Amino acid sequence: MRHKHKRVLELNTGIVKTTTVLRNMLTSLVENGKMETTIKRSKSLKAFTDHFFARLVRINKTKDAADAKREMIRYVSSVVYTEAAGKKIVNELLPKYLDEGVSTWFVSNYKMWFRSGDGAEKVLVRLV
Repeated sequence: MRHKHKRVLELNTGIVKTTTVLRNMLTSLVENGKMETTIKRSKSLKAFTDHFFARLVRINKTKDAADAKREMIRYVSSVVYTEAAGKKIVNELLPKYLDEGVSTWFVSNYKMWFRSGDGAEKVLVRLV
């Protein structure tokens, strides 16, 4: 049996707040290139970000150039909150991933030390 087989871990907040938290974390990850968070949030963010970039790569491979650009901009603007992060994805990150031929593993997690306030373990999340 595969109990609790979901790849994205529950953040125990409800669907609206969970998607809002993931979209905020994705936006700040794209703007800064890295971020520190807890293990549970990093696993959720990794799955969400990999799905996001994999869909963008798939859109670009299946459509011609003009349609793909239009569809990517529409999808990025529906997920990412700031316009600067959206432009960085479309103009810098996505062409790099397409040139390398990468279709998975866009994010890597590195375990760090413990947080000083409550002792939770910190994880560094970086874009590859």
